[in-house]
Amino acid sequence: MLDFQTVKMDKTAKKHPVGLLETKSLASALPEKNAEGRPKYTQILTPSKSSSASNGDSAVAPSSAEKKTFAKQHQQRSNNNKQGIKNANHQKPRGIFLPATEKRPFNLLLKRQEVVARPTDIKTRSYPITPDNVIYFSGPRNFLSAIYPCKITVDENEYNSVEHFYQACKLYTLVGQEKAAELKASESPIEVKKTTKVLLKEANITSKKVEEWKEKDSIGVLKHVVTHKFTQNEALKDKLLETGDKILIQAYIGDTFFATGASFHYVSEWVSRHVNQALVYPEEVTAENVKYLPLVANGKNALGWILMQVRDELRAQSSA
Repeated sequence: MLDFQTVKMDKTAKKHPVGLLETKSLASALPEKNAEGRPKYTQILTPSKSSSASNGDSAVAPSSAEKKTFAKQHQQRSNNNKQGIKNANHQKPRGIFLPATEKRPFNLLLKRQEVVARPTDIKTRSYPITPDNVIYFSGPRNFLSAIYPCKITVDENEYNSVEHFYQACKLYTLVGQEKAAELKASESPIEVKKTTKVLLKEANITSKKVEEWKEKDSIGVLKHVVTHKFTQNEALKDKLLETGDKILIQAYIGDTFFATGASFHYVSEWVSRHVNQALVYPEEVTAENVKYLPLVANGKNALGWILMQVRDELRAQSSA
């Protein structure tokens, strides 16, 4: 089996707010942080349901003139999108690319991921690539997804999904307690992602700072909460273990770090082209080892990697 990689040479006292529970067990997820320097996170609570009175207005069907106007506006937007994609292909920044896909609802620029040659002393695990040895996942209805609704308790704080905890950690670290607390109003994982983007923009947090946090802390944070998700929910744990030793791939076009940066159709074709080769992953999930992850289509598929490692750990615990 071949380990295919794009090889590149490796180059290698803030005040804490009062009143938050300390995330003690996160020390193992982020071992480089001591107890004083380790971040603490705010709890995300389900907002109270406030009843709003109906205004009593009934829906009115659009007239033929309005339909023509809507059609004209739709055509104009379509033309603008095509022109925007054309311009992006000619003017995209270095290290950015447009993923190949048959249909794209919006103009999408993605970071091009690279793979560094692995040192020989790193323990790895090899997964043969065949269509039957792959499980794809994406979206809020799939139990493997970070945006799958699922109650998770971390240090006595309750979160509505993996995404809730992840975004709370990001906001707390980059913006602070008060802004992170504003996520309380966002009940669904999708709302949390949108709210986080708005709050980061309002705080003038640059994409560079977000990327730096992602490279340094995101893997430890995600591994920590994914482990909690499957240890606390027996049914989900059983479903994860039922995937056996198959490769778990997040086929999502909008992310080349945690996913593949490509659609399901594109990734399935990629798998077919690489049959009888293998994906070789570092056994230990750390931020340092991300650079050694092989590419799956256009992306690192880091969430898939984390899920497979958590699966191995749960299986070992079950057989102990």
